[in-house]
Amino acid sequence: MATEIFTDEVSITRIKGKSKPTEYYLSGNRKIGRPLGVRVSPKGKKTFFIVYYAEGKTKKFTLGVFPALSLTNAKKLANEYADRDPVAERVKAIEETEAKRKSEELELMTLRTMTDLWEEYSSLPKYKQKTENTRKEEYRKWVKNIKPVLGDVPVKDIEPVMISSLLKNLAKKSPISANRLYSFMKILFRPALADGWISIHPMQYIDKPSGEKPRKRFLTDDEIKTIWPHLDKLKENPRDILRIILLTAQRPGEVSSMQWNHIDLENNVWRQSKNKTDTVNLVPLSPQVVSILSARDRKGKWIFPSTHDNGRGKQVGYLLCTRHARRYVQQWSGITNWTAHDLRRTARTIMSRLQIKQHVRERVLNHSQGGIVGIYDQYDYLKEKADALDKLGREIDKIIGIDREPAKILQLRQINQ
Repeated sequence: MATEIFTDEVSITRIKGKSKPTEYYLSGNRKIGRPLGVRVSPKGKKTFFIVYYAEGKTKKFTLGVFPALSLTNAKKLANEYADRDPVAERVKAIEETEAKRKSEELELMTLRTMTDLWEEYSSLPKYKQKTENTRKEEYRKWVKNIKPVLGDVPVKDIEPVMISSLLKNLAKKSPISANRLYSFMKILFRPALADGWISIHPMQYIDKPSGEKPRKRFLTDDEIKTIWPHLDKLKENPRDILRIILLTAQRPGEVSSMQWNHIDLENNVWRQSKNKTDTVNLVPLSPQVVSILSARDRKGKWIFPSTHDNGRGKQVGYLLCTRHARRYVQQWSGITNWTAHDLRRTARTIMSRLQIKQHVRERVLNHSQGGIVGIYDQYDYLKEKADALDKLGREIDKIIGIDREPAKILQLRQINQ
């Protein structure tokens, strides 16, 4: 034990800090239950502690800081701990507190519902990094398919039979949608597994509800020729949307949501900022597309305006679907079993027939370029895409029997992305 001593509060006050922490012990008073000391830091902070022997070793226990804790009260505390092991008591208290916290946390986990899981999932950085269209589609699946059936059910109580029943019921109406929901729910449960809400994935033994073959439908030249004049019987919006999908090979949703401020008719370019790949996609506009757009009313924000409600009380402002229009065209023309997306596949097929290079066709369709190509090749291929879509437009004209004046080829100016 160190030889430095103190006798009263005055002597404690006079102690100065040294280069290293120094311990001083109370002298001249052995009426306390444990040896009482003061530890003085180099900056002069003074802390009371007691020294005792327990569990086969010497222990020190901090009582408090002087002068907030007086010498008199420090002595009382030393007496209170005369027959106790305060270090062991503190460790036990910490362990009990931690055990209680874990128990409460576990109890809370048992109460967390599927709605809580969605909130957890949708707050993850990985979810926020997904493209806007992907986030919207996952939200739609949650609101329409999952929440009404399982939203209030605790995650721990979700049984495979519940999920299987949900998927089978959807598969009766839409097998493909059921498969998409299956894939989404597989990843939805990951945060629950990672955070200990559940220990086993409830879908580990559930297979996809429906067999699925990639759709290969495309329109032949004769079918295009038959369908084209019937499009004139439709309202302007669906008529022009369907034709532009075929002439640009862009996704139906991206065509439907076109905005005038994204169209540069001086350079004949559509600057597509919101799409499935979440990139800026420059789409050259062929004379056929320019002709369609030039004939439209330019009032308002949307090229294909609509007051359609998306089901969540929000007017989206543009035409969402051409399903009914396509149904009419199929009845009138006798050409059935085709979708708006099949027009995109048809455009891709025609470009292949025209011997447009594979990598250019992929850029026209704005497919994500993975691997090294996607990282290092940042060229916009604007000229190559313009040539491809011009050939596509002229081929469509040839199919439907239009003899259009050859377009003047203008030098494409640099478009800022």
